Amino acid sequence: MIIKSTCKSCHGGCGVLITVENGLITYIEGDPDHPNSHGTMCAKGLASIQHVNNPNRLKYPLKRSGKKGEGKWKRISWEEALETVSEKMKAAIAEFGSNAVAIGQGTTRGYTRYTTRFVNSIGSGNRLTPGYVCFLPRVFINKAMFGGRLYSDLHGWGGEYPKTIILWAKQAEWVNDNGELSVNFLRALERAKNLIIVDPRVTALTSRATIWLNPRFGTDAALALGMLNVIINEKLHDHEFVNDWCHGFDQLKTRAKAYPPEKVSKITWIPERKIIQAAQMFARDIPGTIMIGNPVEAQTNATQTLRAIMSLLAITGNIERPGSSVQWIPPPTGNIQVQFGSEIPISAENIKTLTGADKYKLICSGKGGCHPDTLFKELKEGNTKVKVMHLAGSNPLCAYANTRDVLAGMLKLEFLSVADLFMSPTAEYADIVLPVAHWLEMDDIGDMPAGFVVSAVNKAVDPPGEAWPDNKIFNELGNRVAPQYWFKDIEAMLDYQLKKSKITWKQFSKQGYLASTGEEQIYYKHKTDYFRKNRGFNTNTGKIELYSTALKSMGYDPLPYYVEPEESPYSTPELYKEFPLILSTGGRVPYYFHGQYRQIPWLRALQPYPIVQIHPDTAKIHGIENGDWVWIETQRGRIKQKAKLFEGMDPRYVIAQSSWWYPEKKGPLHGVLESNTNVITSNEFFDPATGAPNFRALLCKIYKLGKDK
Repeated sequence: MIIKSTCKSCHGGCGVLITVENGLITYIEGDPDHPNSHGTMCAKGLASIQHVNNPNRLKYPLKRSGKKGEGKWKRISWEEALETVSEKMKAAIAEFGSNAVAIGQGTTRGYTRYTTRFVNSIGSGNRLTPGYVCFLPRVFINKAMFGGRLYSDLHGWGGEYPKTIILWAKQAEWVNDNGELSVNFLRALERAKNLIIVDPRVTALTSRATIWLNPRFGTDAALALGMLNVIINEKLHDHEFVNDWCHGFDQLKTRAKAYPPEKVSKITWIPERKIIQAAQMFARDIPGTIMIGNPVEAQTNATQTLRAIMSLLAITGNIERPGSSVQWIPPPTGNIQVQFGSEIPISAENIKTLTGADKYKLICSGKGGCHPDTLFKELKEGNTKVKVMHLAGSNPLCAYANTRDVLAGMLKLEFLSVADLFMSPTAEYADIVLPVAHWLEMDDIGDMPAGFVVSAVNKAVDPPGEAWPDNKIFNELGNRVAPQYWFKDIEAMLDYQLKKSKITWKQFSKQGYLASTGEEQIYYKHKTDYFRKNRGFNTNTGKIELYSTALKSMGYDPLPYYVEPEESPYSTPELYKEFPLILSTGGRVPYYFHGQYRQIPWLRALQPYPIVQIHPDTAKIHGIENGDWVWIETQRGRIKQKAKLFEGMDPRYVIAQSSWWYPEKKGPLHGVLESNTNVITSNEFFDPATGAPNFRALLCKIYKLGKDK
C-alpha cells in the first residue's frame, strides 16, 4: 500500500510516497506529482523511516521523581500528565496573570499555528520561538517596508524568470523555506544570466557565480549600503518606479552617500571593483531577485541590514514584476497560520507586559512572541513573572545564546513540561515529559512556510507506545485551560482549519493538497486596489517605505545604517589581540535541522561529529591537522569540534557548526556543554528592534586538544 503524505522534517513541506507492508514502512520517496517539490527529497526526509521504532523514542508520559536533571522518572497516564500541566498553568494565571505562562516551540514540526493558538487562547504573550533570529525579522521588515511578505518569483508564472539572482547568505541549493524551495531555485537558475553570491566562504555554487562577494562577518549592511551608493550615484535606479512608488528616496540617497565603495571595501574586505560590478549588474540585468538567508538575521544589526538589502530591490524596481520579488500568494485554504493560530486576540495590556516588549518592539508585538534571551536572564536573576513553561519540540539549551545562563534560568522555573520525540538536554530538566508522534504517525495539515501549497499529512503507521501528535496534545491541554477555543477531537479541529476551502479533512486527506497554480499570482498589485482602495502598498504612506514611518514611530532609525560588530578587530582591538580570529557559529549541513536528528543512524553516519572549518594556513600556524579535535575559545568559555581544513575562506575566519549535542552521552546534559556553539556566544548585545544576538561575528582563538581534553 502506498500512502501520500507531506514531509515535516524541515520547513519545505515536500510531497512523499510512503510504502507500507504488513503495518511497517518499507520505503519513502518523493511524490513526482506534488506541485511543491516535484518528486525531490532531501536526506532528512528520506531518513524519516528511522524515526519509526527508533529505540530512543519517548513512548509514555513521564513525571520527574527525583531532583531536576537527576534522570529519575515515573511513568504516568496521559490523564495525570495533562491534569498536572493544565492545573499548574491555571494556578499561575490565577495568581500572577496570563503572562506567567510561557509557551515555547522549536523551528517547528509544522505546529506553529497550534503553539500560537494555545498561547493566545490562554491570554499570554510569552511565546518563545527562535523566529527572532530566523525568518520573522524578514516578515516584519517586509511588512514595514512593503506592506506584505515577499518571496522570489522563481516559477515563471508571469512569463519571466529572474535574470539576476543574488543569494545573500543563503545556500538555496539545499534550503527549503519561505516559498523558495531548492528545486524551484535550481530550475530558475538554469534560466538566469547572473548569479551573485554574498557569502564569506565558498559554497557549492560559487563556481557558477558571475560574482562572488565575500564580506567580513557582520558587515552585510555596509555592503548593501555601498551597492545602494553605486546605483544611486550612477543613476541606475528605476526612476519612474522610485518616483511613483517609493517613500523617502532622497533621505536614503543622503544616507547612502556615507558609504562610498572605497570605504565599504575597507569595512567588508571586498575589493572595491567587485562591489561596483555587483551593483551595476543587479541594476542593469533585470528582472532580479534577492534570496536572503538566516545569517543576516542572526546579528545585532539585523533590522537595518535587512532594510538595506531590501532597499536594493525597491530602487531597482524589482518588486511585483514577473521574475522579481513579489508578494506571497496565500493558498486556496487562506493563511491557516493567521486564521487558526492568530485569530484569538491578546489584550493590549498583555502585549505591553510580555517579556522584552519594552525594548524589542518590532518582534515583541504579540505576533512575534517574547524575547527568549531576556526571559532566561530574568529567570536566572529571579525577577520575572514567568512561573510555568511548556515547550513543544524546543531545546533551549541548544538554541539560545549563552547556554549556561539559559540553564541557570531554566532551573529557576517553578514548573516545566516538554513535549518531544526524544529525551533532549532540556527535557532532562522538566517536571513532565510528553511523548510525541512523528509526522509518519499522525494526521495533520502541512501548511509549511513554503507558501502557496497546503498538503495533507496522512498517518502511515501507529506511533510507538502512547505517543500523541502535537495537535492532539495542544487540543487536550486547550480543552482543560481555555475550552472555549478548542475542539471535541482532531478531525473537528482539522475541519475548522480547512473551512475557507469548503472541504472537510476526510476529503482533503484523499485529495492530497490544495495549491495555487500561478493564476492567482497578480503582478503589479500596487497598480490595482489589491491592498488599498486607491492603489499602492499596504503601508502608512501607500508606498514602499525606504524611510520607514513604522520604525520611526517605534523610536528606531527610519533609515538603514551600518554599525561595527561588538567584537571585531576594529571595535575591540585589545580583545582582538587575545582572540585574533573571527568566529561564525552558524555553520550547518543538510543532514541535520538545527539540534535535531543526531539519533538517526543514516544521518549521523554522514557526519558523526561537529566540524569547525579552518583555513590550512591558520591550521598550520597552530599545529592543527585535518580531523584533529580543536578547542574554540571566546571570552565566555570554550568548546571542542573536529577540524576540517578549508581553503575557501579568509584565513582570519573560523566557522563552527551550531546546535551540537550527543544523545548517546550520559544525561542530563548529553554533552551539550562540550560542542554546542551557544556555550561561547554572547547574550549581552542585541539588535535594538528584533532582539537578535550576535551569532555570526565573534572573536575567538583556537588550539589543538591536549591532555586536558
